[in-house]
Amino acid sequence: MKKIAAIFLLSALPSLALGAEYGEAQDLIGIYGQVVSTPSSLSASDPSGSLSASGGNTVGGIGIFASAVNRQLWFAHMGFNYSAGAAISGGTITGTSPSGSTSVTGTSSGNGYGMQFNLRLGKLFEVAPQVAIGPYLAYQYAKFDAGLNGEGSARYENNAAGGGVEVTTDLGGPFDFTGHLGYLAGISASSSANGYGAANPPSSGVLQLGVRGVYAFSSHFSAFAGIVYDRYHASYSYVPASLSVSATVNEIRGLAGLAYHF
Repeated sequence: MKKIAAIFLLSALPSLALGAEYGEAQDLIGIYGQVVSTPSSLSASDPSGSLSASGGNTVGGIGIFASAVNRQLWFAHMGFNYSAGAAISGGTITGTSPSGSTSVTGTSSGNGYGMQFNLRLGKLFEVAPQVAIGPYLAYQYAKFDAGLNGEGSARYENNAAGGGVEVTTDLGGPFDFTGHLGYLAGISASSSANGYGAANPPSSGVLQLGVRGVYAFSSHFSAFAGIVYDRYHASYSYVPASLSVSATVNEIRGLAGLAYHF
């Protein structure tokens, strides 16, 4: 599905680039560095006890994107980003037995990475001479990989689809901005721990919010900076084993980079 989406967007760019309106903020191919913070939590319980971990991590990463708009204000956005660290690291771990007679506490440390591929396709409508807003359809593939205290590893992959609202400006000067707000429902997921796959893991819904400011310092090149927030939440109950698991990942990405305006 990712290959199909990429081929579609790249083949569409030449025709989409014909539009001049809102092109300073949309007709871009960019590369950026990012700082990623992930205040997150995880809990699990079964008849033999319970375990919870909380904390987060702050790591660096990179990303690329391509976006375009045509004269009828149909727009497309495709992006990929990678963060060099596990979502939970440096937090705390607590565990108890069902009776509460025993407990364990500790500090978590982990390594791993996270990555996302995002695709948005939509239609803008001019609501003011310099502002356009409109709906979009969206797809995201996300993957989180983590090792915990050198004792084991876990992987989670999620596919989600949904939509939202995009806003963009054409201020007539070197500075413009775009923003988006949307929600994607989980459609499928896969998960494993220490190499063993989980049966029917839950897919996660994704709340998305982002804003990006663009400064055109020449006819073909721009600098940009922005912030993106993605919230993932999934819970799972496995009746035969009376196992319950719940996880929340808040991912906050600050980014800055350079873009080519076509």
